[in-house]
Amino acid sequence: MSMRKNCVNGPAVAAALLICGALHAEPGVSNSRVIIGQSLGITGPVAATADEVVSGLRAAFALANKRGGVNGRSLELRAMDDANLPKRTGENTRAMIDSGEVFLLAGNLGTAHTAEALKLAEAAGMPLICPVGGASSLHGKFNRYMFHIRASYREEVEKMVGHLHTVGVRRIAAFYQNDVFGQEGLAAIEEAMKKRDLKLIASASIERGSLDPGAAVKTLKTSEPQAIIMFAVTRSAAEFVKQMRKSGVSPQFFGISTNSNQDFINTMGEYGRGVGNAQVMPSPWNTALPLVKEYQLAMREIGKDKMSFTSLEGFVCGKLIVEGLRRATNAPTREKFIASLEAMNPYDLGGFEVRYSRANHNGSHYVDLSVIGANGKFLQ
Repeated sequence: MSMRKNCVNGPAVAAALLICGALHAEPGVSNSRVIIGQSLGITGPVAATADEVVSGLRAAFALANKRGGVNGRSLELRAMDDANLPKRTGENTRAMIDSGEVFLLAGNLGTAHTAEALKLAEAAGMPLICPVGGASSLHGKFNRYMFHIRASYREEVEKMVGHLHTVGVRRIAAFYQNDVFGQEGLAAIEEAMKKRDLKLIASASIERGSLDPGAAVKTLKTSEPQAIIMFAVTRSAAEFVKQMRKSGVSPQFFGISTNSNQDFINTMGEYGRGVGNAQVMPSPWNTALPLVKEYQLAMREIGKDKMSFTSLEGFVCGKLIVEGLRRATNAPTREKFIASLEAMNPYDLGGFEVRYSRANHNGSHYVDLSVIGANGKFLQ
């Protein structure tokens, strides 16, 4: 007779129920808490961005816990450092799955990193929620275990190229990271240009992890661009802007949303004024939105007084998890959680909506543009 059958038919009913509950408890869920896992570059080249993502998630969970948790359970974030190395992301994910102590993954940072985590999460039936990135390799392929809260990089590029085309800019170049992430970005730029019967006048790359864009600066400087769209991580892109402007060339620079953090601004220093960025979240300073007002309060509650698009994205991710768990009732399972998200069509988080269905897990298509002002802040 199987142990499962004993749970149902055994003579010691109370003991059997306890044994059954222990055997079939959902990973990461106990009577008192739910554990959310995360792997991202807490150290390394994206550390500042990672800190903002983690802060936003922690703020959302702290706020929910202060209000009594979700159906009586507190939320705990277990963040592991992968130093921005995809291999370590996979190792961290494997460790979290094997521990049986993590309910789902949230807020992975990086295209290759998320892909590594997703392979393992899917095999384990574990949801992976709101990765911070919009690569078509992730956004363009439906996976029932992954849910996005941000627009794709293709949508960001379309917004940037569309804006430049509207204001009469035709001489556009590209600066990109020489890896899957950057190459996808380059292809997206070329596609958006082709739609408008345009071609890039030049493109140049930087190696992954490098902070020396000298060769790219030399190439793009001589092409005399009116604008350059950048697909490189925070400090690489910031160093590129600095060196271009120091060389006496100052086209309009546009970067992607994942570089919308204070580290990007700080690294550029005085050379950052006027740099544009795509944004996939509303302004974190617009307290006219209930979401932003709640976010700012929650951030201050955990001792964070600097607001950013990136930490707001983490906060939105946290609120989505809280609502998904709430809808999954008093006995949450991963399958119930997935079903609860798929029923959000739409779900208004307080001025920012996500929409999911059984066939579509791309929750938002919101894209706006910002520029860094003289005060060293993003202006929308």
